[in-house]
Amino acid sequence: MLINYSANTKPIYLDYAATTPCDPKVLDAMLPYFCNIYGNINSLHYYGAEALEALTNARQQIANDMNVSIDEIIFTSGATESSNISILRTIERLKQCFFTDQTQHASIINIANRLQLLKQPVHFLKVNKEGLLDINYLESQLKENKGLVSVCLVNNETGVWQDIKPIVEICHKYNSLIHVDATQAYGKIPMDIKDLDFDFMSASGHKIYGPKGIGILYCKKSNQKYIRVPRSNPDIEFGIRAGTIPVPLCVGFAEASKLSHQCIDKELERLTKLRKLFISKIKNNLEEIYINGSETHTYPGIINVSFRGCEGESLMMEAKRIAISSGSACTSNKLTISHVLNAMGIAPDIAQSSLRISIGRYTTEENINTAVEDLTNATLKLRSISAVWDMIKAGIDINKRFERGIYKH
Repeated sequence: MLINYSANTKPIYLDYAATTPCDPKVLDAMLPYFCNIYGNINSLHYYGAEALEALTNARQQIANDMNVSIDEIIFTSGATESSNISILRTIERLKQCFFTDQTQHASIINIANRLQLLKQPVHFLKVNKEGLLDINYLESQLKENKGLVSVCLVNNETGVWQDIKPIVEICHKYNSLIHVDATQAYGKIPMDIKDLDFDFMSASGHKIYGPKGIGILYCKKSNQKYIRVPRSNPDIEFGIRAGTIPVPLCVGFAEASKLSHQCIDKELERLTKLRKLFISKIKNNLEEIYINGSETHTYPGIINVSFRGCEGESLMMEAKRIAISSGSACTSNKLTISHVLNAMGIAPDIAQSSLRISIGRYTTEENINTAVEDLTNATLKLRSISAVWDMIKAGIDINKRFERGIYKH
C-alpha cells in the first residue's frame, strides 16, 4: 500500500545502489527521439538514417568513455541480460567451468545455479573477511581448470571494490576469460577497459542517472564469436541480440555515461567526505556499530552498517525519514541473512542487523545528518525493547542461538 506523503515529508532517498533518478539533462537528450526522430534504424529512408545516426553517436560516446572500439558495445535491456548473454552463451560454446565469487549479485548466482542444473561445472570463489577475492585461491583453481570467471567489480551490498587488474592477469595467464559485473562501478569509478583488458563487462543505465530498461554488454571483438547467434542478422547488434533497438534509451544511456564520466573524480571525493561524516557521527552516537567490508578497497557511495541488537528490517521500517535498504534491491524483500555477509564470515547477529545506505549525486550533508539522527533514535528505541540486546549486554553469545535456528527467519 502506497503511503501518501506531501512534497515536504517524503523520506530522504538513500538507496542509490538500487536505482537512481533520471538526470534532467538525460531526459532532455532523449525526448526528441520519442516524437520527432522516431525512425527504425533498419529502414532505408531518411527517418531510418536519422535514427541510425543517433544510435551510432550514442554507441561512439560510450566507446569513448570506456576507451574501446565502437563495435565492442552491444546494447541490451540491462546488466542482467548482458551477463546472461556473455556467460551462458560462452559456457555453452566452450563447455568449460564457470567461476564466480561467493559475494556476487543474485543475478549471477542464479546463472551459476542454472548452469549446475545443466550439469555444467561451477565453482564459487572464496573471499576474505573484507570481501576481497582470494587471489591465490583463484590461481590454484585456474591451474586445475580453465574457464570463464565472473567477478563483481563493486559489490552491490557492501561497496567492496575489487583490485581487478591482477585478477584479470591471472585469468589470462591460465587462458581463461573474464566477465566483469560493473553494474555498481560503471560511471562511478575510473576504468580504462582497454588497459584493464576485460573480455566481457555488464552495466545498466538506471544506475548512472539514466533510464531503466537499457544496458550495455562490452565484448572484446575477438570474443564475439562465442556469443553470436547462429544465422542471426549481423546488422542488428552485430548478430548478438535481436529486436528493434530503443534509440531514445540508447541516447539516454550515452548522455548519462558522458555526464557521469565528466565528474567521476570530483564525485568520488564528495561521496568520500559524506561517507566519513556518516560513519564518524553514527559511531559517536551509538555503541556496537560495525561497518562491513574493506576500509581501503571500497566505493564510498555504498555503506553497509550493522546495528547490533536490532533486526535490520525492523530498523529500516522504524527509521521513517529515510529510504534505505536491508541489502540488494533484488533480495531485500527476503528475510534471510545476506549471502554476501555470510561469505565474508560476518557473525550472524551482526549480519542480520545490517543495513545498506547508498548515497549519490543529490545527497547532501544535511541528508546525512538527518539519517544519523533517525537511525540513532530508531536504534535506541529498538534496543530498549530487545531481549537480544539485553543478552548481548549480559555477555551471552547469541550466535550459538543462531546456529540452533532460534533466531533464523
